[in-house]
Amino acid sequence: FWSPVDPEEVPDYYSVISHPMDLETMRCKVDAEEYETRDEFRRDVVLIRANARRYNPCG
Repeated sequence: FWSPVDPEEVPDYYSVISHPMDLETMRCKVDAEEYETRDEFRRDVVLIRANARRYNPCG
């Protein structure tokens, strides 16, 4: 969640997750004032959770 997934550590991650997101990237987007609305910010938070659940499904 903190930083982008390293493809050397998790080689298949980017074949499973097509829209990666992490908190470091979000911080950069905040600093660059790329979020125009709260909903855009919220979508990235939801995306982090969705990616985690997709890559690490229950069971």
